[in-house]
Amino acid sequence: MMIPYIVFPGTCKQALAYYASVFEGKISFMTTFADSPVEVQNDHKNRIFNSEFISDKVRFKASDDLPYHPVIVGSNISMFVSFDNGSDRKNVFEELSKEGQVLFPLDDTFGMLRDKYDLQWMLASGKE
Repeated sequence: MMIPYIVFPGTCKQALAYYASVFEGKISFMTTFADSPVEVQNDHKNRIFNSEFISDKVRFKASDDLPYHPVIVGSNISMFVSFDNGSDRKNVFEELSKEGQVLFPLDDTFGMLRDKYDLQWMLASGKE
């Protein structure tokens, strides 16, 4: 099983709350750098050290970046999600597109976008 791991530039907590809303999922755990063995400055202690998001369609792990290892946001990762229900796929595409950028318009089988957190999504129909 492959579980994508996404590193955010200080927006992990907000991004996971957003995805929980869009995909009707939950954050199964979330720890901060303050609770980790990693030494960070005080202004980074409340950033996310490790977390996991789970829903019926999506599962991934995530954290915030470190000051000495900043993340490069862009096309380095895409989340591929397959939907049996076209209406669900359309609704998720519309929600993720808000404040984002459509890269490939949604058609009967596929759509691709970059959401407001610069994460790329590929939404397909059927079991891929």
